Amino acid sequence: MAKRHEEKYIISYAQYVMLRARAEAAMERDANSRGAYTISSLYYDDIYDSALDEKLDGIREHTKFRVRTYGFSSDFVRLEKKIKTGIITEKISARISADGVDGLSSYTDVGEYSEKAYGLICELRSKGLRPSIIVRYKRDAFVHVPTNTRLTFDREIEALPSDSRCLYDGSLAGVPALPRGQVIMEVKYDDRLPAFVRKLSNCPCQQLSVSKYALCREALR
Repeated sequence: MAKRHEEKYIISYAQYVMLRARAEAAMERDANSRGAYTISSLYYDDIYDSALDEKLDGIREHTKFRVRTYGFSSDFVRLEKKIKTGIITEKISARISADGVDGLSSYTDVGEYSEKAYGLICELRSKGLRPSIIVRYKRDAFVHVPTNTRLTFDREIEALPSDSRCLYDGSLAGVPALPRGQVIMEVKYDDRLPAFVRKLSNCPCQQLSVSKYALCREALR
């Protein structure tokens, strides 16, 4: 996948409502959703918490592995490797089965997968990565197809134990990772952010220096 720019900001709920209305007028909803949807991600780290420490220490280049699901469904599960250098990101992903998630970090059978999936699994295992935490939140996603620009709003961010069953159980409550009323806005684009998206997403807000993974790890401490 091509490298992308990714900017993150903390905004208030009132700003979220205003910016969401602007986005609805100027952009399209994500093709896979009609409104807000839930994302649950099981993150992996080693016994030294290297992925967490790299982020907290401000290391410019760092990598994270995660399993991602949508809407508590086990029908579509992806294993992802996200590489970030500053605000430049690259993501490699492959579909896996829900039944294979628990075997990813051990030397047990994980089913029949593509060459890309096996490559990710082998790297995850070679680094000694283990389930660390589940990050769950609701997302509104908007796209501008001609410029391949994406604007998302993530709210109700919660931390849950790293039990894979929590990926599919919407009845389980997590630990809030942000103060009530705060929302994370993300802007993703290729070489240059279109001027109209910069204008519609412009508001007095604080750029986010840590990830949702780091916020949720801190919330469970």
